[in-house]
Amino acid sequence: MEDRFWLRREDDEGARDDGGARDHGRSQDDGAGARAVLRLSGELDLEGAPSLAEAAGPLLQDGSRTLVLDCHGVTFCDSSGLNTLLNLRERAAASGARLLLARPSPSVRHLLRLTHTERVFHVVDATEAVDDAPAPRS
Repeated sequence: MEDRFWLRREDDEGARDDGGARDHGRSQDDGAGARAVLRLSGELDLEGAPSLAEAAGPLLQDGSRTLVLDCHGVTFCDSSGLNTLLNLRERAAASGARLLLARPSPSVRHLLRLTHTERVFHVVDATEAVDDAPAPRS
């Protein structure tokens, strides 16, 4: 399947792809604590959403203060993907972390607008802009 969902993490040596969903991301100090970045690509749907939840869960538990989901490569996002994003947002808030959606693809932006959920997420145009992210509206 060409649009299979993939997660990629950033390392100090550059982006790596281990070809699977167990890629746990990079953590770095962003001034407010640890930051982890997951780059998403493919379809964030019923098949891909569990992979995201599985990879992001440990990052929220390991003390990451900011979890950045780079959504630039997401070609499709359905209600399962949106539900996973909303659940991760709640888990991040409960752990005192913040969840940011960086560089959302047109597909992701459309879904957020359609469901009126763009107001509940921190959305930034670049993974480097996480410190300048406005707070989401409740």
